[in-house]
Amino acid sequence: MNLFTFDHYILFFLLGSFFISLSLSYLFIREKLIPNRYSIDFNEGTQKIHDGKIKRIGGLPIVISFISVFIINEFTINNKINFNLISILFFAIIIFIIGFIEDLIKDIKPTKRLLTLFISTCCWLFFSENLIQNTNIDFVDNVIEIKIFAVILTLTCMIATLNATNMMDGANGLLTIFGITVSLVMLCYAYRSNDLSLITVLIVLIGSLFGFLVFNWPKGFIFLGDGGSYFIGVILSTVLIYMSNNLNNFNMLNALVIMIYPIWELVFTVFRRVYISSKITHPDNLHLHTIINANIKRLDFIKNNNIDSNPLTGIIINLIALLPSITFLIYKFDDNLEDLESIYFFTILFSFYTIVYLFLRKINDN
Repeated sequence: MNLFTFDHYILFFLLGSFFISLSLSYLFIREKLIPNRYSIDFNEGTQKIHDGKIKRIGGLPIVISFISVFIINEFTINNKINFNLISILFFAIIIFIIGFIEDLIKDIKPTKRLLTLFISTCCWLFFSENLIQNTNIDFVDNVIEIKIFAVILTLTCMIATLNATNMMDGANGLLTIFGITVSLVMLCYAYRSNDLSLITVLIVLIGSLFGFLVFNWPKGFIFLGDGGSYFIGVILSTVLIYMSNNLNNFNMLNALVIMIYPIWELVFTVFRRVYISSKITHPDNLHLHTIINANIKRLDFIKNNNIDSNPLTGIIINLIALLPSITFLIYKFDDNLEDLESIYFFTILFSFYTIVYLFLRKINDN
């Protein structure tokens, strides 16, 4: 299928995934297909910033939308999808199921979940060709020529991304808008490389997330849940690795720039919890989005104009998380990212995020 013919199907992939996700999200909100005792988030836990009892099974319509569109494609359009991307989708569904079980049971210890994610990812990577092969950092590239080290590096990055996206999922639209925006950036690279399979996957992802977003922002009628956040995390991480191995002018430094905010959120949270001697795996209300939400609630302007702090927090965090990265990638779009300039960028952004966090934390504590 040439690009001209493929262009005629882009609208189908986008609108098809959007309307399936939209319809299923509405159905799950309105109907008790899954009993409330399993599907409802009862707002228990210090990390919660929403009010009311909201269903946390929003990952399910996104995944079903994904599967449905690819089944339709296979039996009607017959647009051949790269096998590596198909295997990524199967793996993402497995990871989604792990998170979705927690959404239903709500009582699986974080350590057990982490161990399950670790074992599942490790098994998949040993049989997968989707290992990190190109970082554009010479000594790292020399080390990962040995497969076991490539598996270890890839495993570390993927598990970190899964936990980082799960931590981000705390305000209306926060992770969903982040996933859509990152997918659009990735789509620009895919179009430049004319990778039709990658374009298809990203278009379907964008459509599915938009369909869910209608009921998640500004009003949160349904939440992603652990299953949804894991699904977004695994799709983004694995597809970014695929891109670093298959696209020109794209390596893991590009991926790290795109994902720099979730990386900071995870690293900073681990250090913060170690510093205050709390358990690393236990949730808390000290993430940047919860601190920003608390500060927004204190503003008279917000109170006087009856503005909901939750969806506003999602927008503010996405601006902080994505604006510097997208600006940097646009500036370097036609060039390979080098290790030194990327280190400067990471250092500046990590410092900026930390200073903003500490400043807002101090205001909130006063």
